[in-house]
Amino acid sequence: MRVASIAGLLGGVLLLPAAQAWATPDPAQALFSQMQHAARTLDYRGIFVYQDGASLSTLKVEHAWHGGKEFERLVSQDGARREVLVDGDLVTYVRPSTKSVVIMHRDSRTGLPGRFASEVRATPYYHLVLGETKRIAGQTCRMLVLKPIDQYRYQHRMCVAVDNHLPLESEVIDHQGNPVERLLFTDIKLATDLNPSAFKPPVLGPKYTLRWVKTSGAGSRVDDDSHWSFKPTVLPPGFALRAAQTRRFIAGGDPVRHFVLSDGVATVSVFIATHQHPVQTSPNMERSGALNVLTTDAHGALITIMGEVPRVTVQHIANALTYSKVR
Repeated sequence: MRVASIAGLLGGVLLLPAAQAWATPDPAQALFSQMQHAARTLDYRGIFVYQDGASLSTLKVEHAWHGGKEFERLVSQDGARREVLVDGDLVTYVRPSTKSVVIMHRDSRTGLPGRFASEVRATPYYHLVLGETKRIAGQTCRMLVLKPIDQYRYQHRMCVAVDNHLPLESEVIDHQGNPVERLLFTDIKLATDLNPSAFKPPVLGPKYTLRWVKTSGAGSRVDDDSHWSFKPTVLPPGFALRAAQTRRFIAGGDPVRHFVLSDGVATVSVFIATHQHPVQTSPNMERSGALNVLTTDAHGALITIMGEVPRVTVQHIANALTYSKVR
């Protein structure tokens, strides 16, 4: 189970201006906006099942909104105890089985249903439509389906509670119609007793190790003497470069080039780590839920490409990467 992914799923959600959200005449777009607003700003607690292939996990979630900031606690209910805490843009992972704590900044506003950017409204690569009415966790909900136009993106299905607009189910479907990831609430209720003090990290013993992970926005900028770029004609249709930077995350460490590509909904990160001694590694593609990760090398650099997109999309982005030495 990807607890980190679950934290993202239930993490920050884009908050759309209310007037804009409910002014749209399209019923599907209106429900989408209401869902985003509810998932981010309502206080609730519940139990949900997360399915990744044949693997099932159960987690408890508590979510609150105070002072314009999100608070969230996720606790695994089976297997080794794992806990994830969200305090605004700060995420803390606690693993008692290994007595380790990892803290990092959340570098995006993705989540359930906030994994979808506001560009869902305008992108020509997806269609947002209403589906059937269902009953989940004792509540009536309406299906909302984000359909891609081709095999380079996943289809997303959500069932939104009629009463409070919280998402009760989220499913990611591949191009062949196979589910690759599913999240289903078995119980979820609005809460009135959650405040910031309820989301403090547990008291940890002296044997715990603490590690800070610096992500985008952290680390020192460095000069880049190489040039990496992408051939637009090779990139999957609709994907374009949205951001690029080179940073050194550890004093004296190797520089890492970070690219962010997106089609307006799905996002793919490309990390290129250069080393004093050239790196050689066999290409390796791994999948966890909807996330595909390709590790390979080129021109002596270690390249990692990752995103919640189909494998073919990751491979096309790898094929589009080019390198030239700056003179």
